Amino acid sequence: MKNKLISIFTGAIVLSTPLTATVAMAQTTSLTQMFPVLSGVSLTTEQQTQLEQFSQQTLPSIENVLTVEQKSQFAAALAEGKGVRVALLSVNLSAQQQKQIRDIVQSKRPQIMQTLTPQQKRQVMQNFWSLKQ
Repeated sequence: MKNKLISIFTGAIVLSTPLTATVAMAQTTSLTQMFPVLSGVSLTTEQQTQLEQFSQQTLPSIENVLTVEQKSQFAAALAEGKGVRVALLSVNLSAQQQKQIRDIVQSKRPQIMQTLTPQQKRQVMQNFWSLKQ
């Protein structure tokens, strides 16, 4: 009897997982613009909320590094649907600005990684190495 209940419970989880994952992935579009390594990572609602907060904290910090003209170019690139990384590449950053932005993004990495499960972390690392190539 116990084995049947476990089997039914496991089946219910397996059947409901694709629907949950699809909904969560559809809602992470803006997150993947900010954090491309999250592409394809299924997130819970709580994780998504936390990561959106990180994104909302990070974007103004990045914009503070940019000149007025760069901010305008950056905003236009984001409005076109380009990711943050591509948008930043299009604004011709100085070496100092690149370092400041790298430091800002790297300072968020521990918070992002704390939010994720071990399986999600593995997916993020795979995505990271894929983006590096």
